[in-house]
Amino acid sequence: MKKSSSLAMAMGWVFSISVAGSAYAQTVEIGTWAGFRTGAASFTFDDAAPSHVTSVGPMFNKYGYKATFNVVTNWVSDWSGFQSLATNGHEIASHSISHPENMSGEEASSKKLINDNIQQKYGCITLAYPNCNVPNESAVLQNYVVGRICNGSWQGMSDVMGNDGPSNWAKASALMTGDEGSVKSSSDFIGQMQSVSQKGGWVSFLTHGLQGKNNGRATYSPTDSSAMDAALQWAKQNDSIWVAPMGYVAMYIKERKASKATASTSGNTITIQLTHSIADGISKYNYPLSLRVQNSNNWTSVSGTQGGKAITVSIKDDYIYFDAVPNGGDIVISSGGSSTNPTSSSSGSQPQSTSSVEYKIEMEDYMQGGQGVAYNDINYEDMEEHVTYRSDDAGIIAVGTGYGIGYTLAGEWLDYSLDAACEGQYSVEARVARELTSTARFSVSVENVSGSVPVDVSSTGGWKTYAEVEGSGTLNLGPGKNVIKVNFDESYINVDWIKLKSDNALCPNAIPVTKDIRWDSFAGPVQYQVFDMNGHLLKSATVSAQGGVQALWQGVSTGLPKGMYVLRYGKGGFMRSTQVRK
Repeated sequence: MKKSSSLAMAMGWVFSISVAGSAYAQTVEIGTWAGFRTGAASFTFDDAAPSHVTSVGPMFNKYGYKATFNVVTNWVSDWSGFQSLATNGHEIASHSISHPENMSGEEASSKKLINDNIQQKYGCITLAYPNCNVPNESAVLQNYVVGRICNGSWQGMSDVMGNDGPSNWAKASALMTGDEGSVKSSSDFIGQMQSVSQKGGWVSFLTHGLQGKNNGRATYSPTDSSAMDAALQWAKQNDSIWVAPMGYVAMYIKERKASKATASTSGNTITIQLTHSIADGISKYNYPLSLRVQNSNNWTSVSGTQGGKAITVSIKDDYIYFDAVPNGGDIVISSGGSSTNPTSSSSGSQPQSTSSVEYKIEMEDYMQGGQGVAYNDINYEDMEEHVTYRSDDAGIIAVGTGYGIGYTLAGEWLDYSLDAACEGQYSVEARVARELTSTARFSVSVENVSGSVPVDVSSTGGWKTYAEVEGSGTLNLGPGKNVIKVNFDESYINVDWIKLKSDNALCPNAIPVTKDIRWDSFAGPVQYQVFDMNGHLLKSATVSAQGGVQALWQGVSTGLPKGMYVLRYGKGGFMRSTQVRK
């Protein structure tokens, strides 16, 4: 093996080796709340009011938050409206069939009616009791993850809950809002969220209709929508509290308490197993948990997969953060998703080559950090399109089967992290849409590098009609980590992606596969993964390795466009990585 490694280095190969025997255990922390926030809040809405579809959903979508809508099935006049809420990530839950004084006997049947009419990822897992009267507790706990009462003090429970949820999952409390409730103003909402954030707890709000809106039968204790909007804006700006549907928070708590996470580090890879054994027949309990491990090796960039599928990974405050699903397969975190810096060759110089390079940045994949840190989103008007892609929303829109950024206003900006293997002068290309006949401009720059490239966008014929346009000028992109800033100088431009392209970039680590190097230890099936130079997983499988590394790359690169990639291959804990070019 030592001889083969020396040969590979002499030929310009760049790879890192991880041996299973050198692995060591590492502590995995599970966040008390999603995103390692310090508290949680759920907004629940009873009685299937028309305003829930027309006003509440858009209000929450504006901030990237999701709510729970407890419907009385006989009162639903527009199932399609509530289906649109579910499609956009909101929870549709049961509030009985006909809103009787006590709904005993309807626990399972109301759940079935909702599941028959609404398609949602986790099904109907939450029940809110009409008139706040708890029905058959046993039937509730056999059919639902959580049952909601009203103010806890009415039922001998706490009005707000701790980080482990209610002491009885059939009696999760909620504070009444509106004229007849204890939460009326924005300061009431914000005060409750500040309190649970400081204490590490969970608060739930119970709302019927909104003042001045079409509330149908949800006429009890109408709530001032401006007060709720201000509370959501506060939550978005502070980001210390996790705002999520009641059933999802309940799942998170139950999974967190039951899950076991173990990790081992070997070379440039951390492998984590996240499992639980909950089996109550109600849910798979596959809501993502937030985890972190210490960045003991001071990695500057990371990528990750779970069960072979890409997951979002980030580095902050000496930790590596990621979300993963219990029982969803091995979680593999890799340093940069690319090879380590090469050792000098026998001549004392690093192998180099000049080549055509292209980096594609998907606009919806802006950096983590929220408002004012990763982006500036000043557009708070209701959007016609609402999509579920990530918890923070800086104007994400649907673009075909993917996503982009839209509803942009002058002064908005977004930051993107790009790990570049090749330095040089890069032109800018973008895929854009604009309906207005006038020309609008946005610009692209590199943080701490002077200059920017303006991109002028004329009408493409419609907001959903996309065209590719070129920027004016080039950017100076250095090797390693770069922060790319997209600034909207003028309003109303939809952007799907941008590309940075160079025909003569200097690539010290970009060595093409030109020799057939056989690894005798890899006789038989070999696992491989192919990443782009941004660390996104493109392909993974197990294949034969009889033809050596060159044959492996020739086989797995089928269907990939020309460009640079990272090929990671091996068996079990013995893996190598190399940068390759097609």
